[in-house]
Amino acid sequence: MKFIILILLTTLLIFANSSGDKIKLKILQNICMGIETSKNMKIWSDEDSVKDAFISFNKFEIVNDFKKADLIILKNNFASLDKYKNKHIFVLDYNLLNKIPNSFGALFWKKGRPNIVFIKSRLDKQKLYLSSELKPYIEEKIW
Repeated sequence: MKFIILILLTTLLIFANSSGDKIKLKILQNICMGIETSKNMKIWSDEDSVKDAFISFNKFEIVNDFKKADLIILKNNFASLDKYKNKHIFVLDYNLLNKIPNSFGALFWKKGRPNIVFIKSRLDKQKLYLSSELKPYIEEKIW
C-alpha cells in the first residue's frame, strides 16, 4: 500500500513539474511578444527547453550563437559576463538581476507562483519598450 502511494505521489510531482514548465514557457513567450522592437527579434538561451519552446512558437528566430542574438534569456550565471555586455538580457532567476547589471527583467517562481519583474531604469537605458499588458510589472529598483 505504501508503495502504491509513493508511486502516485511521484507521478503527481512529475506532472506538476511538467505543467509548471509549460506555464513558464508560455509566460516567457508572451513576455517576448510584449517587448517592442523595430525588427524581428533573434533569441538565444542557455536553457534547451526555452529554445525548443520558441522554435515551436515560430514567431522568433532562434540563434545558436549568443553574439547574433538581440535577446538573451539566461537561467544560469556565467563566470564571464563581459561577453554579454551589449546584449538585452532577460533572466529566469531573481538573484541574477543583481548579478547581471544589464539584465532588464526576470521571470521566477516564488511560493509556487510565477513572478515577473522589469527594472524601469534598465529598460530606459537599453531603450526597450513594453506593451501595455507588461507595464504593470515595471518596478523602480535601485541597487
